[in-house]
Amino acid sequence: MAESTISVTELDFDNIKSSLKTYISSKPEFTDYNFEGSTISMLLDLLAYNTYQNAFYTSMVGNEMFLDSAQLRESVVSRAKMLNYVTRSARGASTTLTVTITPTGSPTSVTIAKNTEWTATSDGITYKFVTPQAYSFTADQNYSGTITITEGRPVTHRWTVNTSNPVRYIIPNENVDTTSISVVVQESSVDSSSVTHTLASDISEVTATSPVFFLQEVENNQYEVYFGDGVIGKTLNNGNIVIVNYRVCNTTEGNGISTFTNPSTLAGYSTFTVTVNAATSGGAANESIESIKFNAPKNFETQNRAVLAEDYKRIILRDNADFNSISVWGGEQNTPAIYGKVYISIKPTSGNTISSDRKTTIKTQLKKYNVLSIDPEFVDATFLYVKPTIDVYYDSSLTTLNATQVQDKVLTAITNFETNNLGNFENKKFRYSKFIETITDSDTSIKSALVDVQMEKRFTPSTTTTSAYNIAFNNVIREPVSSGHATHSGAHYISSSAFTYQGKTAYLDDDGEGTIRIWYQLSVDTVAYLDSNAGTVNYKTGLVTLSNFLPSAISGSYISIFATPVKNDISAVRNQILLISNAKVTVIDEATTLVAATTRTATTQGVSTYAIDSGLYPVVY
Repeated sequence: MAESTISVTELDFDNIKSSLKTYISSKPEFTDYNFEGSTISMLLDLLAYNTYQNAFYTSMVGNEMFLDSAQLRESVVSRAKMLNYVTRSARGASTTLTVTITPTGSPTSVTIAKNTEWTATSDGITYKFVTPQAYSFTADQNYSGTITITEGRPVTHRWTVNTSNPVRYIIPNENVDTTSISVVVQESSVDSSSVTHTLASDISEVTATSPVFFLQEVENNQYEVYFGDGVIGKTLNNGNIVIVNYRVCNTTEGNGISTFTNPSTLAGYSTFTVTVNAATSGGAANESIESIKFNAPKNFETQNRAVLAEDYKRIILRDNADFNSISVWGGEQNTPAIYGKVYISIKPTSGNTISSDRKTTIKTQLKKYNVLSIDPEFVDATFLYVKPTIDVYYDSSLTTLNATQVQDKVLTAITNFETNNLGNFENKKFRYSKFIETITDSDTSIKSALVDVQMEKRFTPSTTTTSAYNIAFNNVIREPVSSGHATHSGAHYISSSAFTYQGKTAYLDDDGEGTIRIWYQLSVDTVAYLDSNAGTVNYKTGLVTLSNFLPSAISGSYISIFATPVKNDISAVRNQILLISNAKVTVIDEATTLVAATTRTATTQGVSTYAIDSGLYPVVY
């Protein structure tokens, strides 16, 4: 018998055992041995198990050496450090308050101390909110101004430096908010002089004497503060006392709070008023493994600078876990073009816009990264609505469901389509064919679907001041073949919801030649125009302009403008987000061509979601 060799490529237990059996049976010493016998079979099992476990262990060790394949958080964090990436910690929720203090006497100024405490109760749990810094207001300010409070419990740790027996300065709390960390190094226990150390953010600016500290995530989701070695950053001396102050937060649990219990005194005075400007937001858990894997390479690509649009997106998303998506474009792409600016629109995970204070904070953070000649500007997200009218034809012989139940499945499919394909800046296109496919695939009895699509924009006009409004659909609008029609029965591709104008219930339409008109119903078959030159429509660019528009009242919160697109694939640009609004579904029995289920509207996010572009208002993008 030819001598066999052991296969070293097998990873499956049974194949490893078979390879061992083949090798041993080729040896003359084991001629005529029964390898299925209990004793030698057990020995082969042990050898195979040992080989299998070593192969598995080696494979796991190999996986943990690479960012893409690592599974353990400590391994992922370690690989991210090699890319100079510091993982995002937990974040405490925050909000702004407008405070007015009435002091006794006439002091030059009043100061609200750092860590002044407010409390709030949510779901039976009490949370602490503190001022992250001191705030001073002068008499000229009427002792009034805006302050920020952030959720978290202030904590202080101290370590004495011992160069002969060094210790690690590990903050022993998992939910530390690293944005709150401050580090002071006291000279010694008998010398109270101290030096404040700042977090090193740019290694090129750190010298041998720079009082800086560094930060990294270590084991058990904790963070370690460490210092320079005398070459990069100032080193510590024996006997120095390291004092670290920080907050421990409750991550997302502090979001959405708008009612607080005030402290008994503010700046030392008991007479004061406090107004909550917005519900708390920004609370987030520490960065997930998936997020670290995604962001660490992208952060390395940005090289600590914001030049490209993607650089801005990655930096903002890296530091703000409560943001859903971001759209960034250069001023040259804006309408109209404005050079020297970069525009940023943010869709938070909760709600549609972020507060002005949050925008100011982010703008300040970006100053460390962006080019000096480029100014970041924030533009609130607006929505472009897709308004489909759907006739569904089904074969009742192919299902046990009745028409209403089939209709239920179609309505659910539409809602799911919006959730999965629209609703943020990453999904910029409504795909007509994919939408129809979603409807027809919702039940096997559906034979076809006829879908008519309109676009919708919403805006809230002033009812007291004449204003001009630009409503940008940013899609080509269908243009009537024949124009100049004398009656309202002709083709119109611009229309609107009702509003009150000159005492009449009025609407908008186009005349087919680019002019917007305001009309009302004079009789069943006759309309009258209150203004035959209320604005213009550019069918090619999709821009509707209203000039000197002043309705006396509107129904609800806004006026809707409807436009029929040339193409049913609808695109969103810049700060626009696509949603589905008022998707009406009628089910028709294909055999009889009769309506089997009357028209119903899908419950989509676009039915109720609405946001005004506060940054460029009254221009509506």
